[in-house]
Amino acid sequence: MNTAEMIKMLDAISQMAIDSKEELCKLDSYVGDGDHGFTVERGFSAVKTMLEDADFSSPREALEAAGDELADNMGGAIGLILGGLFTGGAEAMDDKEELDTEDFYTLLSAGLEEIKMVGGATEGDRTLIDALSPACDAYKAAMDEGLTLSECISKAADAAEAGSKATANMVAKKGRAKFLQEESLGYVDAGSVTMSKIIRAMSDFIKEQKA
Repeated sequence: MNTAEMIKMLDAISQMAIDSKEELCKLDSYVGDGDHGFTVERGFSAVKTMLEDADFSSPREALEAAGDELADNMGGAIGLILGGLFTGGAEAMDDKEELDTEDFYTLLSAGLEEIKMVGGATEGDRTLIDALSPACDAYKAAMDEGLTLSECISKAADAAEAGSKATANMVAKKGRAKFLQEESLGYVDAGSVTMSKIIRAMSDFIKEQKA
């Protein structure tokens, strides 16, 4: 994926996030304060605006800029956490003109480590990590089998969706939902849905490019 394609992919992700505002707010209202969708919309609207006048020399620069916009505009820890997917991944990869299958694994896996460091959560804490972590594992398994980028990211998206759904069976240990204890059971974590949607948007874009 070259720089122009990366800009288009980030724009597609941003539009998906903006369009998901109402759904994410509804999910967050069950165990949170119901504003997650507004926060996500604000952050990705800033990314989308930034991309309109973007002039990057590499995909890595575009990813870093997107992560910085999320951190600066979403407010609170969630901006640093969601932004960490892009900045953490970008900082771990080489600054080259085209990203390949291994680079996208670096994006997901290094992003995961950045998010863990920033947020202090881990697998099973009922956060977006429970979508991103299985996505990384699925991507790596597909990559080791020699599958294409499109196939790898599709497997990752499927795993992220399954991981997000599984948060309904977890007791929250982070965020406002942690105060509800067992009352958080039965509801999926809104942040995990956001992460799942981001990875699915990546997959959809890459599939379209291939077509």
